Amino acid sequence: MVRQRRKFKPRARTSRNLDLESADSDEKLKIQAPIEDGRFWKIPPPLSIRLYEKSALGHRHEDGSITLTASEVLFCHWHRHVPLPNKGWLESELLKNPRLIYEAIIMDVGRNGGEMIVPSIHRPESEQLAWGIRWHRDRNHQKERYQSSVAIATTHDRLEWEKLLDWCRKSNGLDVDAELFVIDDELDVTMYKIDLIHPKGDLLCWNDLSQHEKDTFLENWNNKTPTESGSYVRHSDTWSWDQIGIEHMSGRVLRQEEDTYIQQMITQEKEPSSDSLLMHDLLGRGLLLRPGFKYGCRWRVYDGDLNESHAPWLIQPKKEASSTWEGVCLSVRLAEGVHKQWICAIPDDLGWNYLRIQRWLPGKNSSSE
Repeated sequence: MVRQRRKFKPRARTSRNLDLESADSDEKLKIQAPIEDGRFWKIPPPLSIRLYEKSALGHRHEDGSITLTASEVLFCHWHRHVPLPNKGWLESELLKNPRLIYEAIIMDVGRNGGEMIVPSIHRPESEQLAWGIRWHRDRNHQKERYQSSVAIATTHDRLEWEKLLDWCRKSNGLDVDAELFVIDDELDVTMYKIDLIHPKGDLLCWNDLSQHEKDTFLENWNNKTPTESGSYVRHSDTWSWDQIGIEHMSGRVLRQEEDTYIQQMITQEKEPSSDSLLMHDLLGRGLLLRPGFKYGCRWRVYDGDLNESHAPWLIQPKKEASSTWEGVCLSVRLAEGVHKQWICAIPDDLGWNYLRIQRWLPGKNSSSE
């Protein structure tokens, strides 16, 4: 069998080298290597002034010098011709911070095109929301507030949804975006924007029905015939609640979760489960829920008649969502491949929170709910 030839050019993957020949301090060099300063690396003026003012690199001191993190030293080495302190510097720094390679690559990729990502440790005003903060390429980092809080993760890092929700809330409270940079084992970086949304639809929920419509619905439902995975309701009059059931065989076919929801939330025959409570919140927003098994999630969710529009959202309850970024990245990629947004539904004492995760690129960080 002859292998089919590629008709497209594979994406070039970035690989950065270290200039070890320039390592170690040498007075003959025009640009001197950084000097160790506690856990940071110090660069004196005049180079420090240019690095800070033009590129927002490092933390500036009163004498005009700046101190850099190890990831910033590598960025300056690759892009500003700054020598490494010595030939064994990288190995030594990796012993202090095993994630240094990841942080340096994220710094390199995230600053592509003029974006300014700064480790939060340099900017106390960032309130240490996450690993870093970001200024957009056309903003002035010395005069304007940062636009984003930046977190970083590897694909195998464990994901704690409550902490992610808290970070997103705090970022929103400060009117900054929450952006996540995920690096995989191939050292490739994917960027995500995370925000809280409030999905709304225009369908009538249970409380919107008249008493007569409610009575008719329950009368029909009480005469249901059980099926293997739900029930069948034959009815001669108009079905009054379009959010529930599928029209078929001169009647209405209900999923098991819909029958359970009615028993728990409408007739209140049983204590409500978390699934029914989530359904109740979504249905109360005028939304239509349909199974999302084709898309690897609990529901695909419509904001209107499914015969008139596509489902904008794929919703996954937190208890069924992946516990690593590898799984979440796969879910988001699948959702966007079918032009939908992936949402994780997270409960807390205030109710249900809908955390949207979307792939993001600098300059394309706006989206509509």
